[in-house]
Amino acid sequence: MLTNFLMRKTSSLRAKANVSTALAVVAFAALSQAASAADLPVWDDYTYEGQSAVMQTLNKNFEAAHPGVTIKRTQRTFDDMALTLKLAVSAGDGPMVTKVNQGAGDMGLMVKEHLLEPVDPYIAKYGWDKRQSDSILARDRWSDKGDFGTGKTYGISGLGEMVGLFYNEKLLKDAGVSLPLKNFDDFLAALDKLKAKGITPITMGTSKQHLALHLIAAIAQAHIDAKDRKSLDDLIYGRGGSWKTPGNLETAKLVQHWAKDGYFTPGYQGISGDDAVQLFIAGQSAFLVSGTWYFGDVKTNPDIHFMAIPAPKGVKDPLTVGGVDLAWAITSLAKDQASKDLAGQYIDYMVSPEAAVEWAKAGYLPSTALPANADIKLPQLLSEGIAMWKTLNAENAIGHYPDWASPTMLKTFDDNTPKLMANDETPEAFVAALDKDYSAYLASKK
Repeated sequence: MLTNFLMRKTSSLRAKANVSTALAVVAFAALSQAASAADLPVWDDYTYEGQSAVMQTLNKNFEAAHPGVTIKRTQRTFDDMALTLKLAVSAGDGPMVTKVNQGAGDMGLMVKEHLLEPVDPYIAKYGWDKRQSDSILARDRWSDKGDFGTGKTYGISGLGEMVGLFYNEKLLKDAGVSLPLKNFDDFLAALDKLKAKGITPITMGTSKQHLALHLIAAIAQAHIDAKDRKSLDDLIYGRGGSWKTPGNLETAKLVQHWAKDGYFTPGYQGISGDDAVQLFIAGQSAFLVSGTWYFGDVKTNPDIHFMAIPAPKGVKDPLTVGGVDLAWAITSLAKDQASKDLAGQYIDYMVSPEAAVEWAKAGYLPSTALPANADIKLPQLLSEGIAMWKTLNAENAIGHYPDWASPTMLKTFDDNTPKLMANDETPEAFVAALDKDYSAYLASKK
């Protein structure tokens, strides 16, 4: 358990596979209405090479099935999207279809300012609720009163996401670590063995992206049993609660302990998350806590596998951070019904079984199930991810991204996590900063 670990001294202390593009176009065209000549401005956050290649294929397929339609694609990183999307739509020169983060600071604010259109008519028209569970679609719902998780639906996602434990099997065996890791104590013991062998235990980079946030959230939520998830759900959906929990505090203590004792990538403060992942792929460390969005990159190293964060003893169905990637949404720049319907058709294809095949072929985890007749040789990581996805959904154990809890929570994490890891802020102060942010958000809703 975390508490026991922190009390002891360490020794050193996340159609068919071979369906041709032409056949995919024909199959999709049979289901689609040809649109009149139009430009469709689209923003997405698929900036990694493998993701972008899939989007190029999907966009070409859509254009072929809709003569006269031209996709005007713009790629934005996650952080760039958060900074520019709302402003661009407000100014009238943004996208008609976009990816948008589901949290209060992005989708929530855009709904409040009437910058997004509900997609409920297209859920009914295309049967999206048959492709994804209601609990997943609930993450795209906002009420007119600003309540998260209820009300109208403003998006749907094309990829499933989980923040889990990537591990390098060869490095672990070289260090004498027995696999599989059965519980959290096994994970802690593995870190000690790696450190003793001179192998960097955990990949980290904090200059860009959010590896530290995902590490903290993944450890904390792995200590929550699915049957006890209501408090976390209430917290994230803005129903109330506190960040000052024993689990959050003990996790902050543990991460600070790892940082002080050299368990992270040397010089991690000056390394971006993406660059840190490349170091992990190259075999420079044994573990990486991050998400399935890196499957396409990580699959190049056959020694790397993926699993859930091992739970402590006594936790039967631990939560795993995740759910789905940023949602596809229709903005207020779709002024007339024809534009909205074209946007709806585009999103329908992005979450179609045909699109799922393209994502799976590239090694990514689609949120829509693959067609029954899909004959795909799945990459090893994706096979592990799909099995994990099915188990977590069956156990209602998909957790949450903590930054969804308030419009400013991501910034609060990013401002305070470096201080925590540099030992410039106590774990108590770190948790208090999160709680202060959340309390202010709740007060602003009254």
